[in-house]
Amino acid sequence: MTEKHQHVLIIAVREILSQLNYIQKHNDLYRLTTAGDSNSATTQSQDLHEILNILSAGIETLNNDQQRLSNELLEIQNSFLGFRQELSKFKTSVERSKVLLQDIEQNQCIVNRIFASLQETINDAQTVSYDGIFVWKITNVKDKMSKLNNRSCVQS
Repeated sequence: MTEKHQHVLIIAVREILSQLNYIQKHNDLYRLTTAGDSNSATTQSQDLHEILNILSAGIETLNNDQQRLSNELLEIQNSFLGFRQELSKFKTSVERSKVLLQDIEQNQCIVNRIFASLQETINDAQTVSYDGIFVWKITNVKDKMSKLNNRSCVQS
């Protein structure tokens, strides 16, 4: 039931209650002025009065529930908006982390190349003699010796 319907229903219930009160007062006056039995009309009036009070209380409860649910919906919508904003920030952070990781990987490759170059320079520096005698460094001696042995003639 919409709020407009509830409002109209409340007005109708109040009008009916007002009319019932008027009828009850009129019946009380009629009962005082006449000697006839008006118990059934009074009983019906009281029953209708109770029913309308119950309906009025029910409508008030529905209005309170509607207000509470509207407030809860607003809170949920605000929470949802906050979660969306946090998700957007998180996605941005993940993208930045990916870029940073790629930069770190590139820097690692550069550092590895520099390390290999420095290691080669150190190896070359270890074979250099500083006393004027030049030392030859021969690598893979066994392979070279086996190749020489396989040749029939060695040119000098």
